Amino acid sequence: MIRVVLDTNQIVSALLGPTGPSFEILKASGLEGEARYELVLSNEILAEVRRVLSYPRIRTLLGWSANRIEAFIGLLKESSHLGDSRGRERIVPADPDDDKFFHLALKTGARYIVSRDAHLLDVREYEGILVLGPEAFLSAMKRGLL
Repeated sequence: MIRVVLDTNQIVSALLGPTGPSFEILKASGLEGEARYELVLSNEILAEVRRVLSYPRIRTLLGWSANRIEAFIGLLKESSHLGDSRGRERIVPADPDDDKFFHLALKTGARYIVSRDAHLLDVREYEGILVLGPEAFLSAMKRGLL
């Protein structure tokens, strides 16, 4: 089964848009039903998801309490492969904070990073790791190309 890294915004977008491609991708990780790929996350990325979900505007949009956010983080931990996203190598020149997604993919053997982040998409490919937008990833997954 292929391993895939979803960036933080893809996870948040999935929750905010439960009919969009980000939701379909997250659901296909095995959160609901059979897994089509193995979701790869790190404690650093989970902390970032927690932080973003705790923003007052996002909490209002979702209607989630702090307990619900923690339950969701727990579900992500249980249903994903946890790896290490720390590293020194600079991969995303325009936003070094995004390097963590590549470091995680490199250390866990993930083949794809799914993101709408322009800085990540600009890299396109690094050491065999492809960066795809959610629509492209979902299309490839549905056609059995992954």
